[in-house]
Amino acid sequence: MLRSCLYCLTLAAILAVTGCGGSESVEELRAAGQQALADRQYAAARGYFLRALQIDTADKEALMGVAEAYRLDYRLDSAIYYLKRADLMHPKDRQITEQIRVVAIALGDWKNAISAIEEMVRMGDGWEPWYEQLADLWMRNGEPGRAFYYARRAILRGTENPALYLQTSNWAARYDSLGVAIEILDSATARFGPMDEFVVNKALLLSYSGQHRRAEALLRPVVEGDSLPVPTLQLNLANILAAQPEKAKKQEALRIYQEIRDVLVGGYPVDSLIQAVTNELK
Repeated sequence: MLRSCLYCLTLAAILAVTGCGGSESVEELRAAGQQALADRQYAAARGYFLRALQIDTADKEALMGVAEAYRLDYRLDSAIYYLKRADLMHPKDRQITEQIRVVAIALGDWKNAISAIEEMVRMGDGWEPWYEQLADLWMRNGEPGRAFYYARRAILRGTENPALYLQTSNWAARYDSLGVAIEILDSATARFGPMDEFVVNKALLLSYSGQHRRAEALLRPVVEGDSLPVPTLQLNLANILAAQPEKAKKQEALRIYQEIRDVLVGGYPVDSLIQAVTNELK
């Protein structure tokens, strides 16, 4: 008798879980899945959504629900698998494409993230809102030339990211010209004010182009204005001074090199710089 009662209780529990032998509707399973997501029961949520997909393999909400349950459980490979499956079943759906972008970025799948943005542009988003992110994604994907293309457009559109101006200036010096690189820093200064980062980078670019006196005029106030001297900035100033023909400039460069020799880290060849300036002074 006891065994019979236990059997009845067990059967009742199974029926409660499975919905009386699989009689649940897709709508009921989706609702249960959404509730499980809200309760942070991600494995249970996946179970509900996957059972809904057994009934309707193309159900968009179930496909996105199981992907979301995997994403919240940090199983990103599985999340993007179901989102890609949803994309095949429901092409040109912006909601799905946007989720592919989000998960691809979290996964470090830069190529899929870029493809998702390009698809949303084809759906009507326009390029402008995505310039800055495309610059970042192409850089992460190892294609700085493409990153530079989109970064320039982000700046023309008026990005509020000062770091993008610095990065774009560096790219311009590599892919375009020092003149363009300096123009980008000038536009950054006009927009954000004379931040030290802009001033220092402009000074270095001027020095690279042989305009050492202009570079010194920009960099010296930054170096001398620091309450605690920054050895790397002192090194840059010394390099600019050493490149000038006047003996007094080279002597000052030598003093700076000797001062920072013991505090610089990272394998800077200060000793060889000291020797080179000493030889020139002889």
